[in-house]
Amino acid sequence: IASTVVQKCIYWGTHEQCGFCGIELTRGEQTIPVKTPAQLAEVCTAARDLDHAVDVTLTTGSLNRRDRGAIYISRCAHAIKEASGLPIQVQFEPPDDLRVLDEVKRAGVDAVGIHSETFDPEVLARVAPGKAQCGIEGYFACWERAVEVFGRGAVTTYVLLGMGERPELIVEGCRRATEMGVYPFVVPLRPVPGTLMADSPAPDPDYVGRIYAEVSAMIADAGLNHVEAKAGCARCQACSGLSAWERVAARERDGVLVGDR
Repeated sequence: IASTVVQKCIYWGTHEQCGFCGIELTRGEQTIPVKTPAQLAEVCTAARDLDHAVDVTLTTGSLNRRDRGAIYISRCAHAIKEASGLPIQVQFEPPDDLRVLDEVKRAGVDAVGIHSETFDPEVLARVAPGKAQCGIEGYFACWERAVEVFGRGAVTTYVLLGMGERPELIVEGCRRATEMGVYPFVVPLRPVPGTLMADSPAPDPDYVGRIYAEVSAMIADAGLNHVEAKAGCARCQACSGLSAWERVAARERDGVLVGDR
């Protein structure tokens, strides 16, 4: 089960708004702006009991320029954990004080998604100027501490393809991330109607496939595996085809020809 806890963001409607994001488009009759810990605990427990949900993913818009919403989303995670016992991933921007990551861990969170979106700084500045203030190196610093707190493979970052990025920067960034224990969740851009990038074309499938192939090999070399993820996007894989390439890489590594299965 996945939920956006707070359906608003400090960047929305400003020059800092992320071009690919539609967080405040899903409002009104479709959902409520802010979900409480009690509401989420009730629904996640029902999802476990009635729909056989096995993990929880919580995300949020950035709520402030300090903890970015990590504290509130972790309170929600704590309530869910106490009520349901389900493993949980929470997603937020790098907090100004990295000690916040320890608070997130103490809340019972199993994994975190801290998404740089790209490893090309020029693209990040153009499509996500608010997030670009942290800088790519700021994300790496946060990931380093997050891996210390949550462990290898329990920290993920989205890597969007199709925004005009330089492929060599994506490949090198993913290599550096996997070596430190961060799972790079590579996803082709799917433009959302109503967003600033609504008219952007989807990336070429062959290009996406080439990146998948390179990154899946890196993931294997680093000893990471989406199957071992406790919760979150790396476990789900619904937005990406990366897991298919991971399976191919695993078969080749184990000496099984792809055509045999």
